[in-house]
Amino acid sequence: MINLQILQDIIIWFSQEPIVWMITVYLVIINFLALMTMWWDKRRARNDGWRVSEVTLLIMGFVGGAIGLIIGMFRFHHKTRKRAFQIISIIGLVVSFLFYWIEFRAILWNLYLI
Repeated sequence: MINLQILQDIIIWFSQEPIVWMITVYLVIINFLALMTMWWDKRRARNDGWRVSEVTLLIMGFVGGAIGLIIGMFRFHHKTRKRAFQIISIIGLVVSFLFYWIEFRAILWNLYLI
């Protein structure tokens, strides 16, 4: 069971720090865009249409959309045979997690110092 003090701290954190809302909305949007881009690229690959470059997909992963990218990869069975793409996507996931962990730690630090 979650400690009520922790839950209260989380609610206060979200209510007092607008940067938390901005980062959360950004993460949701970039992951949704990465997921939809994987779907679009898979659709275009089936129809022999214009494709999204791998570099664009990987950049989306490195700027925070790695979860959406990896979910899209396995949900749509797209780019699953390309080991280099998978490895770079996982590196993007680790980089994203580290970046956001550092960012949230900085926000928590400011919240508890004030």
